Amino acid sequence: MKLGTQARLLILSGSHAVNSVYNRILTPMLPLIVAEFGLNYAQAGLIVSAYAAGNSLFQYPISFAADYTGRRRTVLVLSLIINALPVFFFQWTASYSVLLFLVFISGIGSSAYHPSAVAMTAEEMPSRRGFVMGIFKAGGDFGSVFTPALAGWLAVYLLSWRTAAQIFVLPGILWAVLIWFVFQDNPTKRGPIRQEAKATLWGLLGNRALVFMLVLSSCRVMVGRGTMAFIPLILAESYGYETTGIGWILTSYYLFGTGSSIVLGKISDRFKYTSFIVGMLAATTLVLALMPLASAAWSFFALLIGLAANLGPSQGPVLAVMTEMIDDKSRASSVGLLYTSNEVAGTFSPFIGGLIAQNVGLQQSFLFYAVISAVATAAGVAVYRIRERQILAGG
Repeated sequence: MKLGTQARLLILSGSHAVNSVYNRILTPMLPLIVAEFGLNYAQAGLIVSAYAAGNSLFQYPISFAADYTGRRRTVLVLSLIINALPVFFFQWTASYSVLLFLVFISGIGSSAYHPSAVAMTAEEMPSRRGFVMGIFKAGGDFGSVFTPALAGWLAVYLLSWRTAAQIFVLPGILWAVLIWFVFQDNPTKRGPIRQEAKATLWGLLGNRALVFMLVLSSCRVMVGRGTMAFIPLILAESYGYETTGIGWILTSYYLFGTGSSIVLGKISDRFKYTSFIVGMLAATTLVLALMPLASAAWSFFALLIGLAANLGPSQGPVLAVMTEMIDDKSRASSVGLLYTSNEVAGTFSPFIGGLIAQNVGLQQSFLFYAVISAVATAAGVAVYRIRERQILAGG
């Protein structure tokens, strides 16, 4: 099936929306799950961590395999299918441990998604990568925008969070079929796999700017994963919101972030991506530091807007820098390495945040994430300086 660049870009961005669905289904339902299984904050955070753990295990090996074989389309299709299927079995989840296992398997499916999807997206409009990655990021946000509200409403309407989750198996299967017929694999012949794998990995780790990007992006994901695990609980416990209301608030959060991703992605093409990253992360740090002072609902919502406008949308410039500094031969591998470090960090973030919240309170625990965001900002400054030296040296 032959389609134009814009149509292909929209399809890839749509696949990002579908991938985000499976990362957000349980978010508005967490208060229901916590009540049903009698969970504490750390156990609630562990549900989010289980998905991140599955997402981290095979991220780099699969991304290298996609580069080595040239079969990025096949990897992307399998990712969507494996990500989707476990949610169908939530209906028969009789225990907390089984739920963790199913979430973990879904995370394994997601581990294959971003490296191939980002590499394929970068090929569509090489001269406008800030805008392209902004659209791709907005696609992911689109899934995040509608999933919490829809999942929360369905859970209430169907009187079951399990039945509501089952419905979401359909987008993954349908989009996998669409990707298969629209895109093509590009099989390649390279040297012995062990030699190529070693050369690729050491080549990436020898790139100082890339290493700082790994630190920056991992910290950014820690903040995002942790805050999204506990914002629903704050809304329920501190401000009295129920499942449907929580879903709509999270939908509004992601909707605002979607608009910011597109606008800032387009603007970033005219300036230096790294300076945008530093500014957005610095603003995120300030917002998180102010969270414990939000005693009224209106002030908490104002800070959520600030978080939505900066934390999520910073992914677009991050991906633009990544795809700009790495050639096509290793592009999926570099993104795989990035997301591996992201998911390893994201695995521990909600659980650690839950332990802190049990001792100091939910909103006060956001100071932990403010510190992590400050580390990300410092790493962004380091990347900016390295890139500036490379430009001056003609590299």
